[in-house]
Amino acid sequence: MEGSDTVLSCMDRRDEEQGIAAKVNVCRAGVAIYETDGAQTGRLVVIQKWPSSSEVVSKVPTRVAYTAGEIGIHSWGLGCPELGEIGRGVAIKDMFKFFLNEHFVKGKFPAIPHQAPKIENVRMWYEDFLTALYHHIVSQLREIENIDLKLSHIEFIFSIPTAWLDNDQVLQEFRKLVDRAGFSKIGDVIMRLTEGEAAAVFTAKRLEDRFQFQEGEAFMVCDAGGGTTDMCVLRVKRVQEEMVELENLDSPKAISIGSVNIDDLFEVRAEAQLRRLGFIDPEQIRLLTDQITRGGFQGLKTRFGTDLVEKIAIMSLPVPNSDDRVDLSRDELKNMFDVQVEKIIELIDNEIAYLKRDKIKLGHLFLAGGLGSSKYVQDQIARHCKDLRVLFAPEPENLRLAVCKGLVIDRLQHFSEHIPVIIRNTNASYGILCRELRSKKHSGQPKEKSLVDNRTYARRQIEWLAFRDQEPARGERVPIRGRYSLILDATAKIGDNWGFSVVRSSLEKEKLPTFLGRQGGAEVICHVFGGIGTDFTNSARIRRRVLSLRQYPQVDCELSAIIEVGKIEFAIKLIGDEDAPPQPLEVQWNVDRRMNGDEMDGLIRSM
Repeated sequence: MEGSDTVLSCMDRRDEEQGIAAKVNVCRAGVAIYETDGAQTGRLVVIQKWPSSSEVVSKVPTRVAYTAGEIGIHSWGLGCPELGEIGRGVAIKDMFKFFLNEHFVKGKFPAIPHQAPKIENVRMWYEDFLTALYHHIVSQLREIENIDLKLSHIEFIFSIPTAWLDNDQVLQEFRKLVDRAGFSKIGDVIMRLTEGEAAAVFTAKRLEDRFQFQEGEAFMVCDAGGGTTDMCVLRVKRVQEEMVELENLDSPKAISIGSVNIDDLFEVRAEAQLRRLGFIDPEQIRLLTDQITRGGFQGLKTRFGTDLVEKIAIMSLPVPNSDDRVDLSRDELKNMFDVQVEKIIELIDNEIAYLKRDKIKLGHLFLAGGLGSSKYVQDQIARHCKDLRVLFAPEPENLRLAVCKGLVIDRLQHFSEHIPVIIRNTNASYGILCRELRSKKHSGQPKEKSLVDNRTYARRQIEWLAFRDQEPARGERVPIRGRYSLILDATAKIGDNWGFSVVRSSLEKEKLPTFLGRQGGAEVICHVFGGIGTDFTNSARIRRRVLSLRQYPQVDCELSAIIEVGKIEFAIKLIGDEDAPPQPLEVQWNVDRRMNGDEMDGLIRSM
């Protein structure tokens, strides 16, 4: 019962005949190929052939193995040895997905920070796994589907871990890893929907035989997976034949609740029992516990709530290479589940209470994800949510692949109807810090007199570029553009400290601050640099201005920006050089510098 934590999909748009979807979890990854005739109908074929294995399985373990002293990975996925078969000098790395977030790591290892993985290692594990997955997908496209990658337009669509939704730095980090793994070499990388939203798309489009959506109807989707439980609330904006359009009623939410937590609780129980059975060596206990957890316990966990397990008061699991057994009572297993279920129900209740304040009434709750496919979890939530109709896909496998399939379905509707299933507005506003000639409206704001032109400028002014709740433009992506000026020194060079800071705010558009000050409302998330030391002495792009018998050069420029999930990019083009391409600027995500108050506002708002 792994959860949907990171999802990737790929679509071949050659005559819109085939699409490929892959799902990368905390625990496992799955890949599927979608074949369609260009309409909404089609079939989804899950890849079940993986390197180093003759098994027919829908998912591959998200893990990589390394050998000490060697460059590159030893193996990945099903090719990694089990703990009991690991050779000398071999190390297996898994469960590393959320370690990209350094704040998460600090919370995971509060008492033993020295045991926390270094971010450099986490990047390596992630990139190595994604690279291996990428090459396997490419081989499957060529060998099984006979897709010519040179003639096909391919899209790789990643879902957004809901817990990362407000963390631009982590999303940017993940995007870089995806690019380095190779996905952007043969196709476009898109990050748009959260996991809960993707599960909602699957729900809306694949449960139509059991439930018909009505315009204006509001519903909740709860995607309980391996590492997290994601939730979103949506309203049906429009229904037209095979097309359905949804809109968010609240920001998607996530909590660290999932089936992996049940494994952790069982491991504590199993380790204690092994010690009572006479096992002493800590390494042996850890190894045996892991083998039991990944082995027999998974069967019990998956079937809990069914008649097969309900009738067993005491469940015994064999200890590998021993006549001993680890016993687990039904009540103990129930308590492990109940810890997760109670948190999920609390999340649901809080959201319902919030919606009631806006007089929004929910009619349905859809469950998805690996943990959401548990019969026990389904029964408990249905019993608690008596005022809601609780629905889920009849086949458990569909629940586990709901996010992956939802991404593909959303994209298919985008191509056929020119509109995605979910209209996802931005959840924050983004702007840049700049300067402006000081006037009465800047009273009480930070200021500085320029030593170059002898004028006084208001500092840390905010030029908002993208706004919260703004519906994204449909069709081809168009950069945001604005005109600014740079005042150069006597040598016509941009100083080494030239640049500007990017700010973010979750406030409503009407409440956004106009400058960065003590009033709050906006925070610096990164810095942008470019053109350091560039010589403009002989450039026609410079116009000389005279002030108090002193000449100084001014550069007028156009700044273009692309601000979307997982991508913040800036480029600059000097006015007067129409034939010259925009020069990309460097975006720096330096937490320490941001926190030290080193804001930058090197651009001057168009004069």
